[in-house]
Amino acid sequence: MQQEVASACPFCDSSDVDHFEIHHIDDDPNNNDAANLMMLCPTCHSKITKGDIPSHAVRRKKLLLRNSSCKSTTPSSQVNQFYGPIETAIVGDHNAITYKINTVQKQKYPPGCIGYNSLKANYISYLINRYHDLKKWEVGGNAMNYAIFPSSLKKKFKIGASRTIFNIPEVQFEILAAYIQTRIRGTKLARTKPQQRYFVSFDEYADEIASQVE
Repeated sequence: MQQEVASACPFCDSSDVDHFEIHHIDDDPNNNDAANLMMLCPTCHSKITKGDIPSHAVRRKKLLLRNSSCKSTTPSSQVNQFYGPIETAIVGDHNAITYKINTVQKQKYPPGCIGYNSLKANYISYLINRYHDLKKWEVGGNAMNYAIFPSSLKKKFKIGASRTIFNIPEVQFEILAAYIQTRIRGTKLARTKPQQRYFVSFDEYADEIASQVE
C-alpha cells in the first residue's frame, strides 16, 4: 500500500509514512481486501472519519491510485543488465540488476460474486457510506456504530459470519443496491428533506469514475 500511494498521503502529500494509518474504505474492519484499504496520514484519516473528506472522494481516489499503479512502469536507463538469480549478481558502477519475482495474487472473491466486479463492489461501498453519513447525522458521531448496517445486510442476504457483503452473488447486485437505496431514503434526514438527492445511480457512478480515469 505504501507503494500504491508513492510514500505520500494521497490527500495532502504528507510523506511522514512512519505515522501513516490504514483506512477501511467500507468502514468494515474485517474487510482487509487490498481494494478496501488505503494508507493515509492521521490528519486526513481523521477528516474522512468526521466526514470532512466525503466517502465518494475517498473511493474515487482509491480507484485512481489503483489504475495509476497498474499503468505505471519503471523507466530503464541501465548500461549493463543482468538477468538471473539475485545471489549471483556482481554490481559495479555501471551495472544494474533486472530480476522478476513471479507472484500470483489470489482473488479474494470468486467469479460470480459482487466483490469480483470492482466497479459494482465500489458502488455498494459508496451506498453503504452514504447510509452511514446520513445515519451519523441522525444519531451523532460518538454514538455511530459502523458495524451494525453491514451486519444487517449480511443477515438479510444470508451471508455467513466469516464472509462479507461482497460475497453476495453478482446476479443480486441490483436487488442489494435497491435495498440499500431504500434504507438511505428511510433515514431521518432523507425523510425530512425528500426533495434532495442523497445518492447517484449506478450508471451515474460508473460514468463519474470513467471520467476521472480518462
